Amino acid sequence: MRARRTGLLGQRPWGRTGSATGDRAADAAPDGFAARVYAELAEELPEADLGEDLADFLERHEPGSELGADAEADEEFLDTVREAHERIARGY
Repeated sequence: MRARRTGLLGQRPWGRTGSATGDRAADAAPDGFAARVYAELAEELPEADLGEDLADFLERHEPGSELGADAEADEEFLDTVREAHERIARGY
């Protein structure tokens, strides 16, 4: 009877550690989400050269470095990039 109980406990959803397929799917979801957010950002800011890492871009961005951008437009640009970076970090 003890062996049977042990086997049943392993079948309960809260006792499982997940299958390899499930783990890979969970790992791929954030990457897919980040790619989707990045694509939306690239569509919204087609002329911006953001590079591959938004955090790096935000660190090295110098105010007024965008051609023809005034302070207000530059701040709006940075807010858009920050929002995308935060969405990726949150995962939604």
